[in-house]
Amino acid sequence: MTNQQPTATLTAAEALAKRRQLLDDGFCIVPGVLRGDLLDRMRQFSDDFLDTHAVDHKFRYQGSDFHIMTKEAWDQQQDPRRYHDPIVKDILDLPAARAACDQVGLEDMTSASSFILLSKPPHGPPLYWHQDATYWNHPKSALPWPSRVFLSYYLVDTTRENGCLRIIPGTHRKRTELHDLLPDAHSPEMQRADESHLAFTEQPGEIDVPCKAGDLVIADGRVLHAAWPNNTDTRRTLILAWWDLFPFPSVPTWWEGEPPPEVHADPHATYEHSRRPTHHLR
Repeated sequence: MTNQQPTATLTAAEALAKRRQLLDDGFCIVPGVLRGDLLDRMRQFSDDFLDTHAVDHKFRYQGSDFHIMTKEAWDQQQDPRRYHDPIVKDILDLPAARAACDQVGLEDMTSASSFILLSKPPHGPPLYWHQDATYWNHPKSALPWPSRVFLSYYLVDTTRENGCLRIIPGTHRKRTELHDLLPDAHSPEMQRADESHLAFTEQPGEIDVPCKAGDLVIADGRVLHAAWPNNTDTRRTLILAWWDLFPFPSVPTWWEGEPPPEVHADPHATYEHSRRPTHHLR
């Protein structure tokens, strides 16, 4: 049992503004969603885990890449590269987060029953520019609403000094030169690169996304994002959970006007996975 409040505190106007920001910029922040006892337990869990598990060098730019699952999901895979813990359910079922997503208008959400523990160590390097979508051949990649989002909770206050998130707003729906120059996200090519690579450079239109501990960041999986290096003596830790939503070819109940033509594509067709943006990103 936690002392989390069961409902988010957004007004109707705030919720609508955050929905519009998610659609237009590719992300929004709902403040103070993870707090109290669960925030304390999540900090303790992450510190204990990171103190006892070495990070593979290839994940140095991500900081870490530990996938923690529910026991039920882990039992189905028994993957030795994955871990399980009861705290996963506490995060995925967090009432304040569910309420915030409902208020923003995220519908038919399903999770992978896991989260990723991402922690940039003291004086850890930056994270390169990338986007995480793998469905660029599918017509849903052209839709104005997200098909997949990540929900991130930072466990400490974040600023540029300790490695806050960076985003190029609008890049989930608008192509830039960078899209065609970047290697695939988290690929061996990117993991072998050094910080002179263009994937680490400052980009036109980019913004910093500093957060307070416990803030919820909702971001479209298609948006280009990165993170600054951690120039402090303490960890910068976050947990990230992937959620699918608005299953194709459904249209959000709040959508006004004619749905985009992509929703009329054959819902039973199959498409090869691709991390590289296709003609669907214009």
